[in-house]
Amino acid sequence: MQTDTHSCAAKPAHLSSMADLDAAMRARGDARRQQEAAEQAKRKAAKRASKAAHTHLLSVPRMAGLMKAGALLGSAAALAEAMNIEPRSLRAKTSAERGVSCDDLRAAADALDARAALMVEHAAKLRAEAIAA
Repeated sequence: MQTDTHSCAAKPAHLSSMADLDAAMRARGDARRQQEAAEQAKRKAAKRASKAAHTHLLSVPRMAGLMKAGALLGSAAALAEAMNIEPRSLRAKTSAERGVSCDDLRAAADALDARAALMVEHAAKLRAEAIAA
């Protein structure tokens, strides 16, 4: 024997009539639609923000800057290691297959700063040795 699950017996006890049930269901539907609209607006805003952040990623000066940074660091592998990416990913960035983000440029600049500090320190040691002799 099957029971009828679509009857009014399944409605909550606090709703005394079909009008109450209809109003409650309409309110739930409106609340759900508002929540979905808010989530969709949030996703669109996040998508716009991420697109705005990646506007100038495929630019020749950025790619050339990475190539020059690799040459100054001694190898592309050293630059890739400083950027915490694989050499293959670095090749994709310098060949315009992928964009170069601001974080990539900052990581390369930080690696160059560290390398420059080592060079300045070593140059000072050499000068001190030349003066001592």
